[in-house]
Amino acid sequence: MDQIEEEHKIIHLEIKYTTEIHKNVPIDLNGTVLKFQETLQEILKVPIEKQKIMIKGSLLKQDQNLSKLNLKNGQQIMVMGAREEHLLNLKQGKKIFEEDLTPEQKAIFLKQKAGIVLPIGLVNQGNTCYMNASIQILRRVNELNEYVKNNAKQGQGPSVKLFNALNDVFQKLELKGEPFKPLNFMTIFFQLYPEFAQRDNPMTFKQQDADECFQNILQTIQPLTNYENEEGQQKNLISDLFEIELKATIENQDIPDEPKKVSVEKGKKLMCIIDNQSKPVNTLVEGITVSLEEQMEKISETDQQTHIYKKTQRISKLPSYLLCQMVRFYWKIGVQGKEGVKAKILRNVAFPKILDLFDFCAPELQEQLQTGRDYEKKKNLEMAAKETDELEQFKKDLEASGKMVPDDTREIYKQFKAKKQQEEIKNHDDQLYRKHGFGLVTGNYELIGVLTHTGREADSGHYMAWVHHSGDNWICYDDEKTSERKIEHILDLRGGGDWHMGYYLLYRRLEIE
Repeated sequence: MDQIEEEHKIIHLEIKYTTEIHKNVPIDLNGTVLKFQETLQEILKVPIEKQKIMIKGSLLKQDQNLSKLNLKNGQQIMVMGAREEHLLNLKQGKKIFEEDLTPEQKAIFLKQKAGIVLPIGLVNQGNTCYMNASIQILRRVNELNEYVKNNAKQGQGPSVKLFNALNDVFQKLELKGEPFKPLNFMTIFFQLYPEFAQRDNPMTFKQQDADECFQNILQTIQPLTNYENEEGQQKNLISDLFEIELKATIENQDIPDEPKKVSVEKGKKLMCIIDNQSKPVNTLVEGITVSLEEQMEKISETDQQTHIYKKTQRISKLPSYLLCQMVRFYWKIGVQGKEGVKAKILRNVAFPKILDLFDFCAPELQEQLQTGRDYEKKKNLEMAAKETDELEQFKKDLEASGKMVPDDTREIYKQFKAKKQQEEIKNHDDQLYRKHGFGLVTGNYELIGVLTHTGREADSGHYMAWVHHSGDNWICYDDEKTSERKIEHILDLRGGGDWHMGYYLLYRRLEIE
């Protein structure tokens, strides 16, 4: 037996699946990943197509060579994926129908047994929709969500209290199973930022700006997100996730020979200017372009006279997550003795599912990105050729099975794509949410969250969060109410009327394997 195991290079692993630990699970290092997945299917009852196997933080792929993974006897690996169960089984062996469970029991069992997290809303506590929407968008940042849930802080300072309150909210959103009031979080946030606690009347608070809420949350918890990376370097998670570095160049437009002034500026969002001094802005890209180029008057050090200067900003460091703010609110000066108001620009400004930042990057960064872009083109051509071969095989399989083969090529392709749909969704999600730092960067980002505002004034109206779920499926969070949406509904949130319109956009950086 020992000779056979040595010949096949069999070792035994420890498998962690949800809360379960399975020890002494055999794996043949000379075998295939598929064969190992069959073993896992037998033990865990998770179908092969739904299995996600994590080894040292990376997702195992079916074409990988197991013998080169440096696996050791007794090493623990994590497996995720939904079991195909119509009933949820209690530890005592009793079978309970889903409809007999309380909302919290249902959420816990779905999470533990099937890896499914139910979309749960937050109850509005009187014009606190801006806060609810901000929390739901923040929660879509997987790395931040996991860090906050797994790192409760010690101490009684206000920042620690807010961090731990956010920890509690994130935990409940995952396991409570029904909408709830984030009362403790709101109370601590109001203590930190009393201006948000102002009231319209004894029953409701004043409407507030979601951008200010969002940025205040990040600013407060940022000092509590320091960590040490695998190389022993001290890092900060908020900086890693959101910080953008911009190379700013200021040039004298009247004296071209005057030396340029170059500096590095940092921020956590890009602005999309909509009110462009009577020059219409129709897209997010146009608005970002305007925000990164501006003219100003200043005194020249050359002749001590006032001149026109041009400031140009270009990105020198890309963030993992890109926040874009549509600058829809502005101060409208009152006339005829009336008090000024914070007004809103309703203009239709389209934003894309995939945002390309290449043209906004500094030349040095563009050189790095070009390697990834060239490789992406090559990979896309290879994938197109592979799909063509698969389509031809699909036609042959139809004919061999005796099924009717449509004369219309488009109908055949439609059937072919329908068959591959689940595989493509899985591949898309894996690629979108893969761990950063292990692929080539191209400058492309994919939309995963939209915070919207409806209404004609900033101090009223309603905020909602629209969050990517899987594939082209999204979840709309309207306070405690949740509903499913498709990507086409999300791209319609561009404004132009009284419908919900994008105010805050969250994109995630794409990397190519």
